[in-house]
Amino acid sequence: MRLPCSTTPSTPDVSNNVKTEPLGVEKPPTVTIDDLRNWYNAADKLGKSKNYKKRIVEVANGFKAGEQLSAQVLTVMNKDTFELEVISRLTQIAQRIGMVWGKSNENRTQFEGKIYDLAFNTQQRDLTISQKNGEVILNLQSGRVQTNNLTPQILQTFEDVNTQIDKILMKNKSQELEIHG
Repeated sequence: MRLPCSTTPSTPDVSNNVKTEPLGVEKPPTVTIDDLRNWYNAADKLGKSKNYKKRIVEVANGFKAGEQLSAQVLTVMNKDTFELEVISRLTQIAQRIGMVWGKSNENRTQFEGKIYDLAFNTQQRDLTISQKNGEVILNLQSGRVQTNNLTPQILQTFEDVNTQIDKILMKNKSQELEIHG
């Protein structure tokens, strides 16, 4: 009895066709002195301590002298500047919500939503966003910021509401055109 011969399938040699970078090699991000100034301004607006801002100045002076920024410094810088961007966007949307649906008296505008409540005074640059249980998520008083559990999901919720406002305003505008057209 003869057994059939087994053949090994051949695989094409790809070693010459694929170029690879060594693992772990990344280009460091390009940082400018303006990025460090923006970080300092963000830290100031976020209400960071004098020592915190003094450390940013030390990092900036070292950077000017040719020192590289550590990964930890880059992480903290990006976190602070991103947090300020989120707060700015949230503030914009909250004010828009207040203008569209809020109840105003001479001192403040308030809005009670299903999940969040808003209260703001644009003259004094005050804004409070709180959950229904009373937990304050964002408190902005005279330009100083305090945050508590500010998550990307919260920003997304506000972005979704902003989109709803856009749809409502577009619908109202098209109805207005039909009436006056």
